[in-house]
Amino acid sequence: MAERFKLANQGGTWHVMARKGAGAATEALWLSLGGCPDQIVATRVYLALKAREALK
Repeated sequence: MAERFKLANQGGTWHVMARKGAGAATEALWLSLGGCPDQIVATRVYLALKAREALK
């Protein structure tokens, strides 16, 4: 199963990224859901999204 969310560090700011587009597309477009200077907060948002996805 392809990952739908990822966590990335861009220029000192942590971004939770969401994939937009077809499930297995190799050229999927990743959109930033927003930047956060605190890694712990960004990780909590990422984990909440992953948990929500697992409940579907």
